[in-house]
Amino acid sequence: MPVPGFRQRPSSFSPVTPAQQEREAREQKPAPPGLRSRWPWSLLAGLIILALAALIPLSGDAATLHTWTLILMFAILAQSWNFLGGFTGYASFGNVFFFGIGAYSTGLLLLAGLSFWLGLLIGAAVAGLLAFLLGLPVLRLRGHYFAIATLGIAEATRELAAIRNIGGSGGEVELPLPQLSDTAFYFLFWLLALACFLITAYLLRSKPGYALIAIRESEETAEAMGIPTYWYKIGAFVLSAVPTALAGGLYAYWSTGFDPPTVFDVGISVEMVLLTVLGGAGTLLGPLISAILFELLSFQFQISGSAFHNSLLGLTIAIVTIFIPKGLVGLGQEFFRPLAPGMSRRQLLAEGVRRVRRVIAANGV
Repeated sequence: MPVPGFRQRPSSFSPVTPAQQEREAREQKPAPPGLRSRWPWSLLAGLIILALAALIPLSGDAATLHTWTLILMFAILAQSWNFLGGFTGYASFGNVFFFGIGAYSTGLLLLAGLSFWLGLLIGAAVAGLLAFLLGLPVLRLRGHYFAIATLGIAEATRELAAIRNIGGSGGEVELPLPQLSDTAFYFLFWLLALACFLITAYLLRSKPGYALIAIRESEETAEAMGIPTYWYKIGAFVLSAVPTALAGGLYAYWSTGFDPPTVFDVGISVEMVLLTVLGGAGTLLGPLISAILFELLSFQFQISGSAFHNSLLGLTIAIVTIFIPKGLVGLGQEFFRPLAPGMSRRQLLAEGVRRVRRVIAANGV
């Protein structure tokens, strides 16, 4: 396979004329149609999913609206985590720290008499600044050292908020009833989810996104190519923190109260990781689809009165890690990969299923 930018020297060692170069360029085969068209189809599918989600308030059911508000919140958290963990491969287990910072900043500023919108923006700015300052030392770590460091920051902040009674006894904050309706909150979460989706789409087709993916594939090679990997990682860390803090601020005002175990819960961080990996880390549709599917299933268990959420979380992590490390999107791409022409629908379906089974079996073994 020819390497871009290089060509084989002719056997006669004669110089290559411009006419020969032009003929070689014409003879080069284009990329497979499936690879060229994957991004636009993913973008279109995601926009359709979000457009359908915008119709949820029309149902008029308060319970359904509440459920889908939380689904959109977790979609935001998963997509935000994807900016760092999915694109650069740096698995942070402490992103809930920014969720809590956004909640506390917005809540405390509301209690101080400032407007909700100003508190929300200040909370996002504080989270971005903290991500930058913390990223300077933490992002020099790699692998499990980085994961443990971020987890420790989140846990320490939770204990500090409770011990120092930030906002109230034990860190509990009670806010006045919001002046916004539940439908207004829903569309605020929806707009934030749409923004995260469009940012992901941009990264997949832009120079900064290519740099982050190069870091994930091989940080040493990326550095050798002249990519300032350290600053790109800090940028991804800040980009991951800001939407997470905005979601935390929205949640704080929407719920009218919170405490440290709620907004600094490490389980939220674990769920961010799970939803991203389940859907497909570094993909456009993965975090969005997995947030909808997993949270709907989880809420169904809650409605039935079963306390199966944590068990479902652990079981899903085990299954994804062992059998489908590329996520649901990876399985879908394998299923719909271009097949041989002239096959019937039944043959196409059977071949797609066979490919998916082969991937699962190979990973399981």
